[in-house]
Amino acid sequence: MLDQNLSIFTKGNFEKINNNFMTEGVEVLREVKVVQEKYGKNDTDTFINELRDSIVGHYLGFDLINVGKHGFDCKSTTNGILLEVKAASFDASSWGATFNDTTLEKAEAFKDRKVYLALAVWKDASDLLFICYGQNRGIGDFLEKKVRWFKSGHTVRSTQSLNLSTLVNIFNFKILTINKSRAEILNLLRMKNRAFFGLNPNKIVELQDFNGVDA
Repeated sequence: MLDQNLSIFTKGNFEKINNNFMTEGVEVLREVKVVQEKYGKNDTDTFINELRDSIVGHYLGFDLINVGKHGFDCKSTTNGILLEVKAASFDASSWGATFNDTTLEKAEAFKDRKVYLALAVWKDASDLLFICYGQNRGIGDFLEKKVRWFKSGHTVRSTQSLNLSTLVNIFNFKILTINKSRAEILNLLRMKNRAFFGLNPNKIVELQDFNGVDA
């Protein structure tokens, strides 16, 4: 019998398992499997992450993807710039970049001018709405402070988050639109968070006007 004193047992939104959803979903996964086998990307989570990171890196002008477990996600052979890619779902209650198991070394790296951060917002599995990108040593300072707080025993895991409005309004990041106009993205942002009501439209860059992350 469940311990009724544990609140976790009352959480969740359970629905009847949908057989049609399973059948159609498996068909999609079989197609994914073909691509995985072709390119030797057998771990599905790694496959999705690498694919999405490659797409984001490509749009931002990077030409190398990290297929290893450690280090940054993308790199430019032109200038050696490194990129860390984070993802958020359009349907999430808030959009933010989450850093898991951060180390002091990683925090220090974000203070370097050649390390950039990107937060990609996806509407679904393949529809990339926009990419928030930029570089600011303040991110390294923020991460270092949080890691030291963790090491002093105040939290059980070294996890930090920076929401989209902080990246844009505090760290001066820009937003690159992919398939939508500046006005459409500005409207989406304002509907999501009132912090964007005063956003300068020039902070939003349309793809045809984009010249690179360090432009």
